Amino acid sequence: MKKTNLIPTETVNPRTKNLDKATTLQAARLINAEDFVAAHAVKQAAPAISRAIETAAQAHLSRHKIIFIGAGTSGRLGILEAVECVPTFGVKPGDVQGILAGGKSAMFRSKEGAEDDAVQGAKDILAKARKGDFVIGLTASGITPYVLGALKAAKQSGCATALLACNKQANTTHADIFIFLPTGPEALNGSTRMKAGTATKMALNAITTGAMAHAGKVYQNLMVDVQPTNQKLVRRATRLISTISGADEKTAARLLTASHNRVKTAIVMHVKKCPAAQAEKLLKKHHGFLREVLREK
Repeated sequence: MKKTNLIPTETVNPRTKNLDKATTLQAARLINAEDFVAAHAVKQAAPAISRAIETAAQAHLSRHKIIFIGAGTSGRLGILEAVECVPTFGVKPGDVQGILAGGKSAMFRSKEGAEDDAVQGAKDILAKARKGDFVIGLTASGITPYVLGALKAAKQSGCATALLACNKQANTTHADIFIFLPTGPEALNGSTRMKAGTATKMALNAITTGAMAHAGKVYQNLMVDVQPTNQKLVRRATRLISTISGADEKTAARLLTASHNRVKTAIVMHVKKCPAAQAEKLLKKHHGFLREVLREK
């Protein structure tokens, strides 16, 4: 079979060329073996991911937005990442956003042609982004017009920009940071919902988690800004308060209520033996970094 496209994700994978003849167990193993390539690709991209973490943290600390924009699988993963930041890190819904080519309805029904509209990409990002925001374009191929149009408009508007792609030859003209994920050909030719999607999700996990840790949203490896909006999260918040402050479970539950469901505030209340208002002042003094408050004499 001749190669008709030099984009790595569009080339044929020789390791899975007999996928149609494989047993179910062989297919499971073949596909899983390719998944390991995704993890290795993210490892190789660590320096660029580190730069994205720094930029995202700075954007958040300076009260600017982090915005993911993409098409298809990549765009849907950006929305997923943005949505999860709210309960995990206690950020406001507008602080981290995802934009998908084709709009909200494309989240549930594919609109493949939407990715070809560079003008719409520019319009969509300009409706959300402002100078100082950090815009991350997501495209496995690295040449998706919608994403490139958005990055160009974002860069011209004074935003910091990054491009995450699985193609070394991606168009990085308007990207300050290029996150190259060398995932290579898919187990199923061209199906970037597989390795490329997996690697993209892993990279996005690292960017948001690393950024929020550097913005004071994490203590040790604990999500101390979690929003306890259901029973499971209330139990988690109570455990966090107990684990970090040394309070017993009943005291931790009372502290959570008294702090208006703010885990860090509750911890400071117990450790510093102070009311909620004073605990909030101490956290504000240290820009929300619990470690710095607990270290203060």
